[in-house]
Amino acid sequence: MGFLDKLSGVGSAISSKSQEAANKAKEMSGVSSLKGKISTAEGSIRVVYAELGEKMFAEKADWVAENFPELAEKVNELKANIEQYNQDIENLKQATADANAKLQEEEKARKAAAAQLAAEKAAAKAAEAEAAAAAKAAAVNATEAEAVTETVDAAVDAVEVATEAVAEAVSNVTE
Repeated sequence: MGFLDKLSGVGSAISSKSQEAANKAKEMSGVSSLKGKISTAEGSIRVVYAELGEKMFAEKADWVAENFPELAEKVNELKANIEQYNQDIENLKQATADANAKLQEEEKARKAAAAQLAAEKAAAKAAEAEAAAAAKAAAVNATEAEAVTETVDAAVDAVEVATEAVAEAVSNVTE
């Protein structure tokens, strides 16, 4: 029976060591959990301190400036920086709006110039058509001249209508 007694002793030693390891793991888990709670509480304290400091500065600015001049100066400097950054944002927005307005005006001017050029071309074509019709009318005999004159008059009327349409388009673009 000596062998079984030795085996039983080894088993209880293993059981004892595993129980110690389990106890140590339990301790470490508990310590870790408590340290997490401590860290959370410290973070909450920092938030409360920040809120308290902000309220103290707002209500007792003169006292703070007298007793903690470096900190009061730093807070005032940071507030001035924030104000400047907000002004810079507004300036940037205005510069963008101005640049976009200028681009729109330039585009409007380009469209008006293009419409004006189209109107001038239409007027030149109308003058050419009228001159050609007049030349043809002079070349044909009197009976044919009357028919050609009516055709020319109709063509001139059509050109005038087209010219008016182009002028209206120019007017619409420049408004």
